[in-house]
Amino acid sequence: MRRLGLLAVCLALARCCSWDNCNPVSTDPNVLNVHLICHSHDDLGWLITVDQYYEREVQYIYDTVLQELEKDSTRRFSFAETGFFMRWVESRNSSILARWQKLVAAGQAEAIGGGWVQNDEATAHYVDIIDQMTLGYEHLKSLFGECGAPQAAWQIDPFGHSREFANLAAQMGMTSLWFARIHYLDRTQRRIQKNLEFNWVGNDEQKKSIFTGSFYSHYGPPDNFCFDSGCNDEEINDGNVDRRSRQFADEVKAQASHYRTNNVLLTMGNDFNYQQANKWYRNLDKLVAYINANPSFGMNVQYSTPACYANALQATPTIWGSKQDDFFPYASGDHSFWTGYFTSRPAFKGMIRQASSYLNLGKQLTAHFNLNDDAALETAKRASGLVQHHDGVSGTAKQVVTYDYQQRLDKGVRQLETMINDAVKKSSTGTPPTYTLCLLSNETVCDVSQKSGSYAVTVFNPIGRTVSSFVRVPFYHPIASVADDTGAAVKVQIVPTFSIPPLSSANIAPYELYIPVQLDPAGFRTYFVSGSGLSGRPPKQSNAELAYPEKVIQPSEADTVSIENDYVSLQFDANGYLSSVQNKKSGTRRNLKQEFLYYESSANSAQPSGAYIFRPAAQTTKTLSTSITTTVVKGVSVQETIRLYTGQPQIEFDWVIGPIPKENSNPIGKEIITRYTTDIKTNGLFWTDASGRQVLQRTWDSYPQFQYEDTEPIAGNYYPVVNRIFMKDNTNQLTVLTDRAQGGMARNGALELMLHRRCFHDDHFGVDEALDEPGKDGKGLVVRGQHWVLFDEPAPSASTHRPLAVNLFHRPIAAYATVADPAAYRQATKTKFAGLKRDLPANVNLLTLEKRSDGILMRLEHIFQANEDPSLSQPATIDFSNLFTGFTIQSVQELLLGGNKNSTGKSTTVTLNPQEIRTFSLTVSPMAPKDY
Repeated sequence: MRRLGLLAVCLALARCCSWDNCNPVSTDPNVLNVHLICHSHDDLGWLITVDQYYEREVQYIYDTVLQELEKDSTRRFSFAETGFFMRWVESRNSSILARWQKLVAAGQAEAIGGGWVQNDEATAHYVDIIDQMTLGYEHLKSLFGECGAPQAAWQIDPFGHSREFANLAAQMGMTSLWFARIHYLDRTQRRIQKNLEFNWVGNDEQKKSIFTGSFYSHYGPPDNFCFDSGCNDEEINDGNVDRRSRQFADEVKAQASHYRTNNVLLTMGNDFNYQQANKWYRNLDKLVAYINANPSFGMNVQYSTPACYANALQATPTIWGSKQDDFFPYASGDHSFWTGYFTSRPAFKGMIRQASSYLNLGKQLTAHFNLNDDAALETAKRASGLVQHHDGVSGTAKQVVTYDYQQRLDKGVRQLETMINDAVKKSSTGTPPTYTLCLLSNETVCDVSQKSGSYAVTVFNPIGRTVSSFVRVPFYHPIASVADDTGAAVKVQIVPTFSIPPLSSANIAPYELYIPVQLDPAGFRTYFVSGSGLSGRPPKQSNAELAYPEKVIQPSEADTVSIENDYVSLQFDANGYLSSVQNKKSGTRRNLKQEFLYYESSANSAQPSGAYIFRPAAQTTKTLSTSITTTVVKGVSVQETIRLYTGQPQIEFDWVIGPIPKENSNPIGKEIITRYTTDIKTNGLFWTDASGRQVLQRTWDSYPQFQYEDTEPIAGNYYPVVNRIFMKDNTNQLTVLTDRAQGGMARNGALELMLHRRCFHDDHFGVDEALDEPGKDGKGLVVRGQHWVLFDEPAPSASTHRPLAVNLFHRPIAAYATVADPAAYRQATKTKFAGLKRDLPANVNLLTLEKRSDGILMRLEHIFQANEDPSLSQPATIDFSNLFTGFTIQSVQELLLGGNKNSTGKSTTVTLNPQEIRTFSLTVSPMAPKDY
């Protein structure tokens, strides 16, 4: 009766999404319902590039599945990876698309997951996860309407699973979540306890859960039942159908014995399967027909989809288990802990994080200035979305594929230049100069500042609050004159460039110019720079303070040196190491040592360390050096070795690692860490973030839901750190914020993060290549990054590290343009802009602001967890009716997080509870630039 009712609804609506048109299940408790999930797992790059995979394999999957589904209305296919699907749609004619749309509307084809890729969950930032999911959803909705809004999250291949992803999936309206990879001991226990399917509570605030299923084994078919072109399993014919059906039934019953209902899911597909879909469906048809025609099997075998399977489970009265933590670390064997990829390819990870910030700014500019840059924005979104793939940001693709990712990402980042220039044009009554980004500024290289004696630096603030910060400009002159947007002089600082010999070139600036910037919320401000004099000999300054090394500490000296700002004072020992931190407000001095160390990589042939696996040869580290030469630079804006900025609480550690040495024969892999040692009594506890958002407590040598086995003492205690890790006791908390994903742990008062790794053996998990990045000169990769460190009492720590994490992700972005006449520029072009008329509350972040075809997509988020701070963990109420400068709001429709499904709200006043994200579609009237 239920099926007949749904069919009537389908006919009335002229569409029937797969979850409304499931093949019938048996309600007889003695009959086992076997749900065949026909699928193909298609990596957008791994062993070959995304283009090569599409041309060689993926296009044939969709071509042949289309033909096979049209032959039989009971057949089903579940398709993920919207990035590949859109590639196929855009390469085929409209009639082929119409045929696929008909299949989706009939419920035969189901979009699962729905993201542009199947994102990694350990190293992808939640902002990037939301963005890539939204990108996929946007295209699916435009093609399939309501049937293009996936019900099932499909994360079958990522190497461990984040609690925050479960939270985000639930907030996007997903009704179920499915994956394959969990710790081998966890899987064993879940089989025994019939707990492979459960409710996963995504956070401690909203406590919204999502029904979750971990597969019986991997995401492939049962042994001996693969029927793809690359499989050699015995096909089914009239002569063997009985034997093969009984063999199949035995396998199904073995799996079903570990589940709580009379429904069992079988993944009938694998990597790049269904290139010859006829072979799959022809064999499965025979199994389905024969078993269903013989009641002695006690089975109802049917083509199904993840959403239909979830429907069947939820219709069965069952008490499900629950889970509150996450699935890290993932291990596939005693010595195979997949914790190396938390750090693998650190330069690429840093590039991805920076590109995300650029994309966020580009989206904001389209909304503030009503830009018609759809093509540029789409290019940027696709590039950023692509690299969130679980073999992208994870650093687990082949080197040539990584190069391809980097080239695509660079092209995407360059689209920001288009959007910046179009925004400046809209803000000008004349013809403004062309702005460019200095993407090699981390190497102290900038073409504009090198070749121009006078130029503009327009600094953008993507954050919805006023920001006081610094920008570092590669500078080629010893004399600087800097003016702000009004022409007033700005007191700046010139610092000699930190020498990185492996990156030396004629284009590296001899100095860095530090400009203090004051930026309005979601706005920009233009500064005008001129330089003169030959590098190397500093003549008399104008409004710049040239800071030269005040003291170089040699290891033999017995004295110490200190640096300070208005928050902290740092003391260094005679060997040049940081020794203590004093809080200037409380006067409390805390011991803190920072040092670089390394693990030697295991070369054990059974399981070496590699792109995925971290397996140290010994459980102890080796020292890079017992002493260091420390250069201290003091000035009005910054004091360097370790940086302290005026008016900012963080201690900035600017680290450079590489090239990691490679011996001529029998090279030994090395995995470089930084370790912060304190007197904190950790008692085996530390905390790491989940996808850059909520934080989870970790316990040394212990897992929450199954028995820990001490087979890899170090690797088994490593966890993903997307943006923060901390340890604390009753009186002290050390927090480290990272500028990219890394692996880390803490114990006995020492916190460590892995910064870089170079391994010389493949770790046997498919990539078939050592993690041996050659760098620019072939001698090894050099990486530069930053940690922001806070050392304070536990109570106020969240009030500092929460907003600082947002600031680190969305640092001010500088664009450069040659300007010979600053006065003429100021007269014709806007030099100061505020996207918001007032600051957002300190606990609220403007997560998304983007012009779309149907208006503006906006997201606001509460960045604190409950009980982190007595004030900032409280709900925040915002009236955004008159918040924006560039447009007025005509109407509001609240959406679910993915932006593809309506929610109930229509008000411009919203209350955000801790960790809550609210999403809105705004119908607006753009303002003319002259009016704001």
